[in-house]
Amino acid sequence: MTFGDLLIDKNITIYKLSKVSGVPKTTIYDISSGKSNILDCSGRNLLKLSKCLGVSVEELLNLDQELYNPAYDKNIPPFLAESIENLKKARKKKSSILDCYFDETNSNINVCEVENIISKEQADYLRKKYL
Repeated sequence: MTFGDLLIDKNITIYKLSKVSGVPKTTIYDISSGKSNILDCSGRNLLKLSKCLGVSVEELLNLDQELYNPAYDKNIPPFLAESIENLKKARKKKSSILDCYFDETNSNINVCEVENIISKEQADYLRKKYL
C-alpha cells in the first residue's frame, strides 16, 4: 500500500489532511505523488500525519514508495489515459467491479506496449504505478 492508497482508504483528501494535521499541502502532495519520500519527513510531520490518519508512525514508514516519473505519465494515448482515470475513480469509490477496471487498464497497457505506442520501460512503470 502506498501513501496515496492510504488516503483513499481513509477517505481523506490531501487538502483536508493538510488542514487537520497542519502539515503543508505541498509536503503531503509531494509524498502522495512520489516526488518526495515519506522517509524524508521530519519526525514532527510523521507524528501529525500518523495521528490524523489513525495509523502508527511505523506503518507510515513501511508504506510502499510512490513511483514518480512525470515523463512516463505523459504522452500516453487517450484510451489508456481514460482507463487509468477510470481505475483511479473506481478505487476511490471502492467499486464492486474494480477488477474490471483493473483488467481494462492492464489490457490497454499491454496493447500499447505490443503495438509500440509506448516503450517497455513506460509500460512497466505504468503497471507498477497503477496495477
